[in-house]
Amino acid sequence: MKSKKLEEDGSTGKAVCLARNFYTKYITLEMSSEERIYEQSTVVYEQSTPILTSEGLYNTIKVVNVTKGKEVTCMAKFDGGTITANTTLPEKKAEGPVTGKVCNTTDTSAQDTKVEKANMLSMAVLGLRVLLAKSIAFNTLMSIKLFLF
Repeated sequence: MKSKKLEEDGSTGKAVCLARNFYTKYITLEMSSEERIYEQSTVVYEQSTPILTSEGLYNTIKVVNVTKGKEVTCMAKFDGGTITANTTLPEKKAEGPVTGKVCNTTDTSAQDTKVEKANMLSMAVLGLRVLLAKSIAFNTLMSIKLFLF
């Protein structure tokens, strides 16, 4: 993805390469512009390790500076395979209001609710296991008492 807003000089902007929902942790992103691979000096941000999502998949991102009007290619390399995407593909324009999920990085209440429910479920299962173990122990002791005395 390339930014539409340019920097103050009007000739440079940012390009982002995002790899989502990968099964492998070992993925690297490389970005190039017209046969030139970006050196470390033009990389704005790159994650050192991919992020593990709640679904058990990995996401990673890389941001670089680009000049206006240049084609940018993103290559994701993983497990001997390569996926390539570039910014010259035609973009679809929305004809009406876009409905769907909006990513809000400050709103983590949905994630907190899922984690809280999972924690409560784990505690309920643990409580039931302890109760089962106690009832088995009590029944065993009462059976021994009945047969011996």
